[in-house]
Amino acid sequence: MEASGDPRLAKGVAEFNQGLYFECHETLEEVWLEEHGEDRLFYQGLIQVAAGSFKWEQGVPAGAIKLWRAGLEKLGGYPEIHLGVDLASFVRAVKGNLTEVEAACRDGQAAPALNAPALRLARGSARGAPPIKSTRKGLAGKP
Repeated sequence: MEASGDPRLAKGVAEFNQGLYFECHETLEEVWLEEHGEDRLFYQGLIQVAAGSFKWEQGVPAGAIKLWRAGLEKLGGYPEIHLGVDLASFVRAVKGNLTEVEAACRDGQAAPALNAPALRLARGSARGAPPIKSTRKGLAGKP
């Protein structure tokens, strides 16, 4: 699988993994606005997951849930590795957080502490760079 030739994808991945969800959204939105092909929904899905994570940190669980669902729906149409990004593990992690938040909201429980999903580049992607690991311990829930 080829890695994206656009360096902004790697920048967005790094921003996401540093917990800079708003910045990741902004970086990937630049690419999304220029993309008119089959990868448009891929970028939009990543943007929505980043925006959902930002909403979660801002204490807006309903917004996080809505954006995570929308992002996962878009990413579900792509293979496990796309443009060098390991979507399989990322999607699993986001789904896990979504399930926990939905259950807590439904049951009237306090916001759970979430593990921050990591966007990883598949081996051999991005000019041989190793997978990028999240530097975040977790998403801070403030609802």
